[in-house]
Amino acid sequence: MRYRIFALLVLCGSAFAQTPAKVEKRDMELMGSHDLQGRSAYQPLIHRQGDRWIAYVGHHGGLSRNPLSGGEEHNGTSILDVTDPKSPRYLAHIPGEPGKEEAGGAQMVQVCDGSGLPRGDKSKVYLLRNYGDTAHEIWDVTNPVKPALLTIVVGKLK
Repeated sequence: MRYRIFALLVLCGSAFAQTPAKVEKRDMELMGSHDLQGRSAYQPLIHRQGDRWIAYVGHHGGLSRNPLSGGEEHNGTSILDVTDPKSPRYLAHIPGEPGKEEAGGAQMVQVCDGSGLPRGDKSKVYLLRNYGDTAHEIWDVTNPVKPALLTIVVGKLK
């Protein structure tokens, strides 16, 4: 199951950008895909939260429309429920830093349960991400539909 989900994410980020003339695969099967609102997929990460599998995807800088909010948002972090890999559901988008390519977005993501941290709240799930090239942030993603910024670990970088 985990490998199928990973294959889904690896392929979904590039699937909307181009379709290769010859698709190669080994011990994998494409079960579904998502266009990620037209955003690049830089670093996908799958995390089990209760009985669901949640995908956190970092993006390069850029600007795309978010159908959930109805507005244009700077590429940042996409959150999808991939429990059913045939029908991934887009849950939320956390906007990133304005800018293009490496200067904007929020390419890198890490997620962990609070139970794995020395002083973490055991009932929480935490997301650490970069904010373009100027900051690092910690988000509460216990409810992946409503991520909440907890703190900026370090800011005003350049």
